[in-house]
Amino acid sequence: MDTRRSSQPRTRAEHDSLEGYLASVLTEQQRANVLLISFSQWDFTTGAVAETAVTLNEMGAGVSLALWAGCTPLKDVGWTTMPTVARVLRSPSRDQRLAQALSAAGLPDGAFADPPLARWSPAEPLSIPSLLNRTAIRTMRYRGSDLGRAILQVAPDRNTPVTDAFIWPKAWVEATTRSYAYAYDQATALMQQRGVTAVIVYNGRFLHDSAAAGAAEAMGLPVIAYDMGGNDTDFDLTIDATHDWSALQGRMKRIYDTWSVDERDELGSSWFLERTNHVDPRNSLFVESQEIGAGIERPDTDCLVVFFSSSGDEISELDLDWGDYFYGQPEALMAVADACRARPECTFVVRSHPHKRMKPAQDVADWIAAVDAAAPDIHVDHFSAVDSYALMRQADVVVTYGSTTGVEAAFAGKPVIVMRPSAYDELGCATRVLTREELGRAIDERIPGQWAGAVSYGLMMRRRGFSYRYVEMDDHGRRSLAGVDLDQPRQLVLNISHARGRLQKWALTRKKGAA
Repeated sequence: MDTRRSSQPRTRAEHDSLEGYLASVLTEQQRANVLLISFSQWDFTTGAVAETAVTLNEMGAGVSLALWAGCTPLKDVGWTTMPTVARVLRSPSRDQRLAQALSAAGLPDGAFADPPLARWSPAEPLSIPSLLNRTAIRTMRYRGSDLGRAILQVAPDRNTPVTDAFIWPKAWVEATTRSYAYAYDQATALMQQRGVTAVIVYNGRFLHDSAAAGAAEAMGLPVIAYDMGGNDTDFDLTIDATHDWSALQGRMKRIYDTWSVDERDELGSSWFLERTNHVDPRNSLFVESQEIGAGIERPDTDCLVVFFSSSGDEISELDLDWGDYFYGQPEALMAVADACRARPECTFVVRSHPHKRMKPAQDVADWIAAVDAAAPDIHVDHFSAVDSYALMRQADVVVTYGSTTGVEAAFAGKPVIVMRPSAYDELGCATRVLTREELGRAIDERIPGQWAGAVSYGLMMRRRGFSYRYVEMDDHGRRSLAGVDLDQPRQLVLNISHARGRLQKWALTRKKGAA
C-alpha cells in the first residue's frame, strides 16, 4: 500500500531520503530483520517509529516492532498511558493507534511482538551498592552493560542534585535497576528468538532504551537511534553514538558544503536570529524572563570577558577524563577569573544560565558558591532580565564550558573560547583551550573564528535529520499514518495514568536522603 503524502512538498532536510540513509549504514544482511523497540509515547517518537517502520517495510527489509511503553516495571520517561485504563475507557493509547496505523500501512500482524519472557526474573543477581551516591551508582553493571549511567539519566525528581553528597533513595535505585534488567532481558530474548539483525531505539540514553541498546551491542548488532529533528524537519535518526560531537560536527560540515550557496547562509543565520529575537520555541524557557536588547552598564574597560555557564547535569554524565578539561566547570571558571585578574585591562563578567531557575536547589547553591569564589567584577544571575544576546554583543571575548552560547557568540562575530569538547569546537568558529597558558593567550589574541562554521551549526539545527514521507502532520502538529490518527487517548485516560505514575514515584522516593 502506498501511503505517501501528496498534499504538500516536503521540506528539504539534511538527508535526501530515509531509504538512502538506511541503505548506507546497514547492509542488506543487516536489514534482514530490524527491531524497532519503543518505550516512549511522545508524539515525535511515535512519528519516528512509524516513518522508519514503513520505510524499512517498503525497502523489503524484515521489521519487528516491540511497543513496550506499558510493559516495564518502572514507568519510562516517555510513558503516558496505562494500557488497561485505555482499554477500559475505550480510548486507545498512542501505541495502540500506532499498531493499527502500521497494519493499515502494510506491515504484517507478525511484525508486532510482546515481551517474550512471560515469567521473567533477572538473568543475574541485581547488586545494589551500600552507598548510593552518583559515583557508586555509576559503577553498577548488569550483564556487563552500563546500568549505572542509565540510572543516572533518570533522576528521582527535579530537585535531585548532581553533587556526590546526595544519597539517592534506595527504593528508587532498586526499581530502576529491576526495570533496566527487565528491558535488557526481554530485548535479548526477543532478538534471539527472532534472529534480529539490527536494532533501532529512541536516543539510546534513557533507562530502558539504554538497556535495549546494551543488549544489542552485547550481541554484536548495529544500533541506530532516533531523536528530535531540526526546527524545520520531523525527526533525526543516526547510527552515531549519543554525544559523539565529532560525528555531529562532521554532519554540520557536510550539510553546509552540499547545500545551495545561495541559501545556506541565509537559512543557517535564521536559526540564530530567531533565538536572538526570542521567537525560537525550543529556547523560550531560557529567555522568558529576559528583556530583548537589555545589556549591562558596560564598565570603562579595554576588554570585557564574559563567561556563560553551562548546565551541570548535562555535563556530569559525559564520558570524559575531566582532568583534561580543567577538572570541571567551577575550576574552569576560576581559571578564567585568574586570567582576567592577571590582566588589568580585563573586566570579568559571569552570566549564570537562566535555566538555573529550574535546577535543583543544591546545584544552584553550589554554582553560586563557585561564582563567589571566582569573584567576578559583575555577576549577571539567573533571575536577571539582562538579555544574553545583548550581553554577548557587548563582550570583547566570550568564554564557555561548552554552552550553545559559544556558537551563538561566534555567529555574532565575537572571539569565543571553549574549555571542553562541545558541539562546535571543531567547526573553526571557536578557540579550544586545554591549559591555563592557552587560555591566557586566547584572551590576549582575541581572534574571531570562522563565521561559516557557526552558520553550519545553525543550518544543521534547522534541517537536521529527515522529513516525513509517509507520516502526515497537520497544521496543529497532529500526526497520522495510513488514515489513522496517532493521537493520545482522551484526557481522562491520561489523567488516571499520570496519577498512577505519580503514586509509583512517590512510593519509591518518599524516603529521600541527602548529606
